[in-house]
Amino acid sequence: MTNIVRFIAIMIPILLSILACSNDEVHHTSMPTVNSRHSNQQSVYRPDMFLENIAFPFGEGLGQPLESGTPPSEAKLIKSFALTRSEAEVHIYKSGGDASPIYTGYLKGKNSEWKLGNLPNFNENQAWINPMNFITGDVSGAAIEIPFGEIGAQNGLLIYHPKTDSWKITDFQGHTAIPMDLDNDGVPEWVGNQTDWVPHAVEIHRWVAEYDRFESTVIQWDRSLFPDAPIEEIFYSSLFVEEGKHFIEIGYKDGYAFFTFDHGFLKKYKPTDTRSRVWEMQMARQHH
Repeated sequence: MTNIVRFIAIMIPILLSILACSNDEVHHTSMPTVNSRHSNQQSVYRPDMFLENIAFPFGEGLGQPLESGTPPSEAKLIKSFALTRSEAEVHIYKSGGDASPIYTGYLKGKNSEWKLGNLPNFNENQAWINPMNFITGDVSGAAIEIPFGEIGAQNGLLIYHPKTDSWKITDFQGHTAIPMDLDNDGVPEWVGNQTDWVPHAVEIHRWVAEYDRFESTVIQWDRSLFPDAPIEEIFYSSLFVEEGKHFIEIGYKDGYAFFTFDHGFLKKYKPTDTRSRVWEMQMARQHH
């Protein structure tokens, strides 16, 4: 009996300790995090905090560098695409057996040939390239719609310069971008609406005829562009399309406004419904 009493006396403190730890864990996991409390705070529509017209800075994007090279003798040419108004062509070669084929892209100029890179998961029956007929003058180009290159770009733009027999590649830094005519001028921009980034950001690539090249920007915070906003606030941008109208919500936790894109400028826009689309999108994600 004495041994039993001693055993109970020893076990009671241990059991109470385990129970206390268990209660602490349940209490801790049920507390909302700082991020969840922050995301439940809806910002306010404050167009007065932003400039009417913003000349957003663009710069030439750095695409994947090319190296000269020719396909191996055993490779078979399976796809060919000729660029308009030039001697340039885009070729796709297949090597290896049908069980595990290897696809590789090459860019052929007037007197040169360049390796575009591996094309993983290429489907021979899919639409893979389209001409960019809005490009005029000496240069020509095409939009390639398959993964390519060393960094695994999801799609990209190919520009051929016949005077230098060279190519410029826009690979969107590996992100997916889709063509949209944001300013309705007949020339598409390529837009990456990065809603998986924290915070959200809109990436825009546009053709600049004056320089025969694509230039890029990411709509992010800049004190010179948003002078009245607090210095340390995290800022977001996100693109929406409603009834055929493209507009961008720009803001931070206390205020937001809407803008349209017009030839490199962000112009303030007031929709009939001024609710925060970004906040509603975040709420919808939390409930799924």
